[in-house]
Amino acid sequence: MIELNLLPEELKKKKKRIELPEIPFIPISIALIAALVVIQLLLSGWIAATKSQISSLEKTWKDLAPKKTEFESIKKKISAITGKAQTIEYLIDKRVSWARFLNELSDSVTSNVWLTGLSYSEKSGVPVTRASSKIKTKSSPNPKTKTRRERTLTISGSASGRGEEATAYIARFIQSLKDNGDFFKNFNDIELVSIKQDSVADQNVMDFNLACRFKPDAAGD
Repeated sequence: MIELNLLPEELKKKKKRIELPEIPFIPISIALIAALVVIQLLLSGWIAATKSQISSLEKTWKDLAPKKTEFESIKKKISAITGKAQTIEYLIDKRVSWARFLNELSDSVTSNVWLTGLSYSEKSGVPVTRASSKIKTKSSPNPKTKTRRERTLTISGSASGRGEEATAYIARFIQSLKDNGDFFKNFNDIELVSIKQDSVADQNVMDFNLACRFKPDAAGD
């Protein structure tokens, strides 16, 4: 069947033509590729920098590993020295300073005697037995036992001469220490523990060691 459009020209429907804008695909593609390249370069640089930091940190850690062992060793030594320092500070109950203590010792040195060394030692947990003054019976309890620190200052020195002459010099030095009240008040006794004949520069001398035993320091008193 044939259809005829008899409407006048002005009433006939006119078809509209849609015009699309021209898109610059080539410049946009180039820009996107350039952006991707820049991002890739930035990521590559960041990854390289991160790897370099990791490598540097690993090297630093390897360098620090032996130093850590050395640090632990030094820390233990410091701890040991601190312990000894605390012991020395507590050496005398009334906190007599070492400077004053050594000054009193120096003042007590007599003629023909010189000191060659000083050493301090202590032993903890030494039992102290205190028996009751009452007569023991079968039902009496055992004597109380406490512990104390046994502290000793060893003085090493030499006296000129030999035989009885040198021995007399040493005895005079011991008596001088006992007569020095500021020095001897810290001790129970001063004992000659060893004596030996020797020579220095072709001169006869007598080497000796004195044990100065501190007054008891009972734990828990």
